[in-house]
Amino acid sequence: MSDLALALTALRAWIAVGLATAWWMARKGCRHWGWPLMGIVFGPILTLAAGERTQLHRLGPLARTGVGPPGPGGLRVLVGVDGSPQSLNALDRATELLTPYAQALVAVEVVGYDAADDETDPSITAARNHLRTVAEHAVGRVTECDIVSGPPAQALMGYAEEQDIDLIVVGTHGRGLSRRLLGDVARPLVRQHTVPVLVVGEHRRTSSDEAREGSALPPPPHSRHA
Repeated sequence: MSDLALALTALRAWIAVGLATAWWMARKGCRHWGWPLMGIVFGPILTLAAGERTQLHRLGPLARTGVGPPGPGGLRVLVGVDGSPQSLNALDRATELLTPYAQALVAVEVVGYDAADDETDPSITAARNHLRTVAEHAVGRVTECDIVSGPPAQALMGYAEEQDIDLIVVGTHGRGLSRRLLGDVARPLVRQHTVPVLVVGEHRRTSSDEAREGSALPPPPHSRHA
């Protein structure tokens, strides 16, 4: 093998190790776009910083917004949201089923560890916007909106234990890659035995839904009004 071929092989291995490390860090909650770039440049050297960087830096919410008064019940419910229609569907189910029994119904969005070091991070801004939409969508039925950092499942579980949550509610995410990504959140949450978890499936439109929407008749009494 020529010197050039050896050099190219070494370069490919250098970049591959760096990108693999950046991918592992993203799985652990460090999702800033700069980490893959650093992986390309620093290669295996990035592994020296990866372990420390992916440790749980901060417990509790990065930002907290009170939305509504406490509910009439005694349950404390956490709903994981991320700005997707599926998470709003999970929120809808949680409010429909649990509002009469909940004292607190908290919407929580997870951002990467990197955002914990900078309140102006774009992911913090996006999370605030998502939670503002959630508060408007829930029309006063959500009592609090919080932002936490870390790997999604670990961050939600840590928040639930810290805040004495009685039930975690999360939604599913469609098909293909998004469904595989869901496994990173739902499966670890379901497998733990500390806090019960409700996983809300994707809502599928039926012919009766479409007929009801096209009808001039009012919705049945049990239907939820947005």
